[in-house]
Amino acid sequence: MHRQLSGYKGDIGRQSGAVLVISLVILLVITLIGVAGMNTSVMQERMAANAQNANRAFQAAESSVGALLEQLYDSDLSMLRDAMQDVDGLSDEENFSVDPDEGINGTYQARYLGEIIITSGSSMDANESSTLLKGYRYELRGSANMDNTGAASTVFKGIEYY
Repeated sequence: MHRQLSGYKGDIGRQSGAVLVISLVILLVITLIGVAGMNTSVMQERMAANAQNANRAFQAAESSVGALLEQLYDSDLSMLRDAMQDVDGLSDEENFSVDPDEGINGTYQARYLGEIIITSGSSMDANESSTLLKGYRYELRGSANMDNTGAASTVFKGIEYY
């Protein structure tokens, strides 16, 4: 038994430290995997924030068009008249404050697309050449942007006014 202990002491002197080197390499690989995982989670957080900002900008653009529709429902047709009388068929762009605390601002505008003929009655007695009933087509545009994020959105809605 004494012989085994002395042989064991002799083996210690011949160790080259391979276990130490291998364990340090494994520790380095595990550290690199952890750092890469942290970078991935930070990138995913940024992507989620950008998606949320884009969604908020879209909702704000929808609200801008909704504000113009409310103005029309309240019988204020000045935007439509301005668009019809303008050479380019565009009304003036109006600013709309969506959420000033969050830096979300919107605009809305109407664009005149042209006149349409409305036929009445069934298809059996419709007179396609009649110009008695006229309607007008418009395109409503609402835009919004968020300050300091770069998020912006534009929404178009078509309406016919008789």
